[in-house]
Amino acid sequence: MEIQRLNKKIKNRFFIWSILMIASSLLVIPLPDNLAFIRIPWLPLSVIFFSIMTPSFFGILSAWFIGFVADLLQGDMLGQNAVALSVIAYISYRFHLQIRVFPIWQMMIVILLLLSLNELILLWIQGISGQIFFNYTRWIAIIIGALIWPIFMTLLLNIKSKVN
Repeated sequence: MEIQRLNKKIKNRFFIWSILMIASSLLVIPLPDNLAFIRIPWLPLSVIFFSIMTPSFFGILSAWFIGFVADLLQGDMLGQNAVALSVIAYISYRFHLQIRVFPIWQMMIVILLLLSLNELILLWIQGISGQIFFNYTRWIAIIIGALIWPIFMTLLLNIKSKVN
């Protein structure tokens, strides 16, 4: 019985970190300038998903670590993604019981707000450091990210159920 529970924990952690590494690698795939709006915020979506659906396996420190990895991959100022992902992970974790019972349209609105908060924190940090780069395509990607949330959530829940 103990071995089964340990195997389930290992499988859950492997699933979480493999999805986060895939999402991190999607950050650095080059896209043409005219398709930049298609760059969906996969990493914040993944952090929100795991903070809501598996709060016992994914926390604020994990979000900070994967944000730090994202900073290293993108060549951004160290800590900006880490701070932004930690904040949205905290909010998602704090309200995960309420968010999980929302109808899908309300959940999409919450995801839109969390992704917007993530972007605002990144803009604030870039503004403080004097390297602000405002582009409306970043906001289009956030809207697209909120719209694909039901598909993303369903896909990850199906994969998670098959892993366990």
